[in-house]
Amino acid sequence: QVFMLTPDFSKYSLALFHGDDLIYSSDTKGLRPLFDCTQQYRGESGLILHDKVIGLAAAKLVVYSGIIREVMTMVASRPAKNFLEEHGIIIRASNIVANIMTKDRSAVCPGEVIALSTEVPSEFICGIKSMLNIQDEN
Repeated sequence: QVFMLTPDFSKYSLALFHGDDLIYSSDTKGLRPLFDCTQQYRGESGLILHDKVIGLAAAKLVVYSGIIREVMTMVASRPAKNFLEEHGIIIRASNIVANIMTKDRSAVCPGEVIALSTEVPSEFICGIKSMLNIQDEN
């Protein structure tokens, strides 16, 4: 039987579920927790993601990870929703917005800018790693 796990964003900003089991959660904002959990659970599949905000950068991380089949969020950008649906990922969003903006609403957030300007997955991942200040180990 499949029952909907309702996101509890008072406990986390991001959570990853394998069936009904919470396998990862974070209360850190931004793309870093999503990047970290998609790296940590590489090779898994059919996971469910609860993330407070899903912009195109987050949507691309979800798709390129290959581990997530469904996303539940408070806010998704239109490009994010379209990208996820084009790649067969279920998205349930409370609100759909044009773009994900910076906190002060003065600009489109940096992750979105990278996601909108790169078509090649490896270039996108490079841009995100650079933005998040992640160095490759090798």
